[in-house]
Amino acid sequence: MVHEIREFTSDLPQLAELRHFVSEQAHALWTDAAPASFDQLELALQEAAANVLIHAYRREPGRPIRAELTIDRERLTLMLMHQGCDFDPSAVPPPEFDGSRTGGFGVHLIQQLMDHVCYLHGDTWRGIRMVKQRCPTTPEGETKMQMLVEKFGDVAVVAVHEDTLDASNADDFRRDMDPVLADSHKVVLELSRVTFVDSRGCGAILSCLKNVTEAGGDLKLCRVTRPARTVFDLIRLHRICEILDTKEQAVAAFKK
Repeated sequence: MVHEIREFTSDLPQLAELRHFVSEQAHALWTDAAPASFDQLELALQEAAANVLIHAYRREPGRPIRAELTIDRERLTLMLMHQGCDFDPSAVPPPEFDGSRTGGFGVHLIQQLMDHVCYLHGDTWRGIRMVKQRCPTTPEGETKMQMLVEKFGDVAVVAVHEDTLDASNADDFRRDMDPVLADSHKVVLELSRVTFVDSRGCGAILSCLKNVTEAGGDLKLCRVTRPARTVFDLIRLHRICEILDTKEQAVAAFKK
């Protein structure tokens, strides 16, 4: 197992050094991994680091970037931290693939290339945590849920970027929520894009609630659409799971 912390700066030549640092460690330990895994890792790292330089530090050179790498035979975790402007990934619209808009591809690529991504918010240091498994975690033929994960202190906020949460993807939702629930027992589900929920979807949400409460935590919902709220009211979900209007209110509710 390797655990190493390296300091870099927000200078463009450092991007190549950062990629070399992570790639060298991964190649040394993952000798039998598919070449595509290393390509995906380097591209995701490049996108994340470029976002720090361009958006967090607004191209200002010489600012600190901290890379914390943990890797064993099966799993690589990279935390990329900075002291620049905080980044709200939920404010980035999904990319348009018809060429009508050029933004949003970086966030999209990172989500697709890595197995788990979490944006970290803090008072001084903030950044991103990316996880790559040596072997794919999404079985062949199954679908990776479109979710955006952020961490505010010890509270994880998961924005579900799917139109439905039902029998077609409830099992995918449970699977992809596992790393979130392993990392945090205070969880917010942001459901502003979910316009249809059936009994299987409700069951998946209740499964998450059971998981966190058994660990001494709690689950809250926010930005629930009218069709989803109608279903939640019918099953009286609001009696056991607090539903709030905004992400900020839901995070703050854990501090009361």
